This record gives sequence, C-alpha cells and structure tokens, in this order.
Amino acid sequence: MSAQPHSRVPAGAQPTDPTQQPAAATVAYGPYPPGVAYGAPIGTGYPPYLVLANLGARLGARLLDIVFWYIGYFLTAIPLMIWIDEDGGTLALTLLLIWLGSSFVLYFPFSTWKFGSTLGKRICNIRVVRRESGQRIGFWRAVGREAFYMFAAVIPVLGLLNPLWCCWDKPYQQCLHDKVADTMAVIR
Repeated sequence: MSAQPHSRVPAGAQPTDPTQQPAAATVAYGPYPPGVAYGAPIGTGYPPYLVLANLGARLGARLLDIVFWYIGYFLTAIPLMIWIDEDGGTLALTLLLIWLGSSFVLYFPFSTWKFGSTLGKRICNIRVVRRESGQRIGFWRAVGREAFYMFAAVIPVLGLLNPLWCCWDKPYQQCLHDKVADTMAVIR
C-alpha cells in the first residue's frame, strides 16, 4: 500500500513531499450556533461557547432584582423611617440615605462580583462575565457597571437607550452599561 500524498506530518518533522505542509497549531474559531458569542477561542481555559442570555430573561432578571432589592431595603429601613416620623431629624435621614446606598451596593455590585449574578439573574439563569475572557467580573468593574446604569437612568434619552441598546448591538447584545464595563450577560 502506498503512502497517501496528503497525510499529516508530525509536529517538528520535515515533510518529505514539498507540497505537504506540517500540521500547525491553530486556535479554532466558530462557526457558532445562533445566540452564541462570536470570537471565543476554543481551548483557552474557559468554556468555548458562552451562550448569550435571552433578552426577555435579562429584562425579567432586572425586574426581579428591583423587586428583591426594594423589599430588602424597605423591610430593613422601617426602624429608620419610624425614627424619621418621630422627629429623628437630619441624623435619621442621613442614616436612611446611607442605608439606601449601602443596600444597593451590597445587592447589585457585590453579588455580581462575588457570585457572578444577583438573585434575579440566578432565577433567570444568567451570569455576568468579562467580555474578553468569559471570567467573573471584579468588584470595581461591577460597581462601574451599576453606577453607569443608575447615572443613565436619570438622563432622559440615555435612560431609555441603555436597556434597549442590547436589542440591536451585535455580536454580544450588550446594553450601554455592559459596554462601559466591558461585560456581557450569558447563560449560567
């Protein structure tokens, strides 16, 4: 039986046939099924296919997060509200505002940093990852992501564009707060 003219040559060996090329170590890319992030190299230490989260699931997760945070904030702030009603003065109001900010940071950025998702995102099977590596995001990146979300919410046009941006953004379906923090929402 004769040798096949296009057989692979082991790495490092010289081909005997001048038309035959040595096997090169390449990183495979795509083709990706619909809804999958583009350009994630295969074999780089993280899951090769990060499936992007559904837009409906993202909206549902945000709504659940707002409800959970508000219930947690409100129930724990009742003593401060009672104190304000009983003429607690500016100290009680200041403590209430500090608790408002602290509870927001504890629920949104802290849980996204520590666990990769908030309670609402967990229920909707979503996690937030760094776009370039697919790894969990750091604390300050999570703070910046949520700070931009809150900043955008008070500016009329930007507050509307931020959550809608993911509807036409390609290829990662990032909202503006995801673009600012260089993150993306994927399925857990």
